[in-house]
Amino acid sequence: MNSSENQSYDLISFLWKNKNPLITVGIIALVASSIVSLLMDEKFESTVTLYPAKTSSVTFNEVITEDQSVSKFGENEEAEQMLQILESSSIRSKIIDKFNLLKHYEIDLESKYINTDLTKTYLENINFKRNNNGAVLITVLDKSPDTAALIANEIASLFDNTKNAMIHERALTDFKIKKEKLDKIIAQMQNLRDTMSKLSSLGVVTNDAYRALTEGYVNSKDSEMKKSFKTKMTMTEKYGSLLKSFQVKVEFLSERLATMETSYEQAESDATSYLSHKFIVEKAYPAEKKAYPIRWLIVVLSTFSSVLLAIVGILVKNQIELLKN
Repeated sequence: MNSSENQSYDLISFLWKNKNPLITVGIIALVASSIVSLLMDEKFESTVTLYPAKTSSVTFNEVITEDQSVSKFGENEEAEQMLQILESSSIRSKIIDKFNLLKHYEIDLESKYINTDLTKTYLENINFKRNNNGAVLITVLDKSPDTAALIANEIASLFDNTKNAMIHERALTDFKIKKEKLDKIIAQMQNLRDTMSKLSSLGVVTNDAYRALTEGYVNSKDSEMKKSFKTKMTMTEKYGSLLKSFQVKVEFLSERLATMETSYEQAESDATSYLSHKFIVEKAYPAEKKAYPIRWLIVVLSTFSSVLLAIVGILVKNQIELLKN
């Protein structure tokens, strides 16, 4: 026989020689793993499939790019942001409180590490990941199929609330600053217009009106009218340049006001609107079949591992005996 045949023969011979202890180990492992698998709690799996939205606000610009459209699906960056928010302690604490997971997961209330144990169990049963198509999956395992579906859908719902809260916290400061700026410009314009009204009441007119005023003065035959024209001409000559400067300021402020109003509307929308930042491809539904444990797989792997470990143990024992001799 060649070398490979000799090795095969030796292996078969070894297994046959030690068949009794190996069979005993296999039977014990089979029975033990069967009992353990039967004692394990059954868990049902529910999954929500999401895509993030590309933009987080409504744009008030006249020209909107494709990336600013609220119907645009997000890409890698938005998906990673979504995963970070879903994994945040903010959402985790809300889910723990709403579903009373401390009791539901049967966490030992006397434990020194109660929060650590609770978080560990939470992360073992609730998972977030991206699939090959770039969608974000919220997967929940629970002993109750209804609870698994409820938790998964609630987490998806909390994503919008959490992201909106984060956006509003920052956008509110921007909104307040722009509101103050807008109010200041409006107040400045009103003051200028009030001053211009007072100058007009004194007889101060614009350049175009001054020419008409001059013609009226020259052509007027009535002394009272002539006096009135003269008074207005005098006031215009004295304060006309001031009225002109106010007109220029009002035009400048009008342009600033138009720009600021658009910016203000954007800031107000960001600070007060509650947008959905996700596209739900599929909601979670109560599962009809358990997802865990797969008992036959547990029994097969446990039995195979035990027999393999027994073989290694016997080999080590034989080698030690050979070394002693």
